[in-house]
Amino acid sequence: MQQNGSILADIGGTNARFAVLDEAGEIKQVKIYSVRENPTFIGALLNFRDTQCQDYKIVALALAVAGPVLGDIVPFTNSDWVCDRQEIIKAFGTETVFILNDFEAVAVALVDLKPDNLQIIQAGKKSDRHPMVIMGAGTGLGVGALKPILRAGGFEAITTEAGHTRYAPANERERNMIRFLSRSLNFVRAEDLISGPGLVNLYQANCHLVSEKPKPCVPADVVQWAREGDNLCHQVLDDFAAIFGSFASQMALSYNAIGGIYLTGGVLEKMDTEFDQKRFLERFATNPTMADLLNRIPVLRVKSDIPAFAGLRVVLKETMGL
Repeated sequence: MQQNGSILADIGGTNARFAVLDEAGEIKQVKIYSVRENPTFIGALLNFRDTQCQDYKIVALALAVAGPVLGDIVPFTNSDWVCDRQEIIKAFGTETVFILNDFEAVAVALVDLKPDNLQIIQAGKKSDRHPMVIMGAGTGLGVGALKPILRAGGFEAITTEAGHTRYAPANERERNMIRFLSRSLNFVRAEDLISGPGLVNLYQANCHLVSEKPKPCVPADVVQWAREGDNLCHQVLDDFAAIFGSFASQMALSYNAIGGIYLTGGVLEKMDTEFDQKRFLERFATNPTMADLLNRIPVLRVKSDIPAFAGLRVVLKETMGL
């Protein structure tokens, strides 16, 4: 006999992660699809339903997608996929289809994270009256915020496309790297530096600075070469942490995020201990006027595997009681 269930999806530029939320609120049947190996989003979604959901009657879907959600049809920012709400309603026979920006869902998950899901980078002094900001480096750079609603209680998620803002170099060395990258990218965004592809861009820029020919590579190669003792790749990881710290500082001040800065994403997961937290914090607090405020802001690393799922579960719980 089938039980009621809901499909959760967290879709980035590289991977699409699907799961079932059962009647007890447990996340089950997690499956990861390669975006590149599946021509369409609806095709991957239906494949998940047909192969993983035989024991469930699907009554709702909550989807976190990497792109601005402005209506029922959502093109993905870093892939050719499109999420069409009416197409999903027709395929599943339910009107209960929620589509959120991926970092809106990740931001909502912050209220549900337990201490053992977090690693403290800077303890700071958290304020429950101020926003929290979460940033994740993956195929792109996602940024979301969660703002407390003081009179009514609860929180409001704020979606952003801050990863697509122009990166402001902090010193002459970074200016030289940006000049080099501008030859091919023209407009160098924060996402072009703080992401998986950003690691490759930083590697190529570092090669340019020392007049060395870059080797063909993917982000994992850069991290592995650094682990093997390559000095230039060590510098790349240093640049990554420093630039991430500068950008996080801008976001912290923009949102007055005394509720905390939270870091997540596949790049940090794969870098593991190679992510230089000390270097990140050095640049995070490099603002003579606001150093005291920045030192007060908690900075934490999210260890939860797929935090968007937790946020989507919160959305379904609040709207449907699931």
